[in-house]
Amino acid sequence: MAARSGMAELISQWRAMCGGVGTATISDDRAQQILDNARYDFWQEPLQVQPLTVAAGSVVYKVYNSPYQNLEGTVSGTVAYRLYDSNGTAWTPDSLDMQRGIFRFNADQKGSARYLDGRSFDLNGAAAEGWRDLSGLYSSYYDFQQEGRRFSRSQWFEHCQSMAMSFDSRGKGRQVNIVRGDFA
Repeated sequence: MAARSGMAELISQWRAMCGGVGTATISDDRAQQILDNARYDFWQEPLQVQPLTVAAGSVVYKVYNSPYQNLEGTVSGTVAYRLYDSNGTAWTPDSLDMQRGIFRFNADQKGSARYLDGRSFDLNGAAAEGWRDLSGLYSSYYDFQQEGRRFSRSQWFEHCQSMAMSFDSRGKGRQVNIVRGDFA
């Protein structure tokens, strides 16, 4: 199974954090599974409008910020991304920065409320899990000595464990979404 289309940039960033590991080592499908384990889904999140002062002191509202970063791309569809107003009307920004959660419009939005449904990913937590996966691949490496030379292949395993601990310390920790079923 191929990874969701909107995950391409996140998988690329994740691979860079995991030492540039390629698809021969960890498939895109497994990379998406790892990232989904570090995913936070949110709904009806109000975006913060950023007022910009322009000529003659007038103010325009063209930039909206999300408190969430590392968002799944729009090509995954409305299951993973939806930007809308208080009437539920969908809006498409003229440019967006999914890594930083910034949405820009060319026209003044006059401070109107905008809301976002989406998926945010803890890349540090996912990188830690990726390094643990890699340590599993290298767990059979062992040290040996041949013709007076010493080969310390076990250092790969130790390096992977060290990198996992390093990224764990920067991660957000596991977040759990709880949705009540008794709400009407």
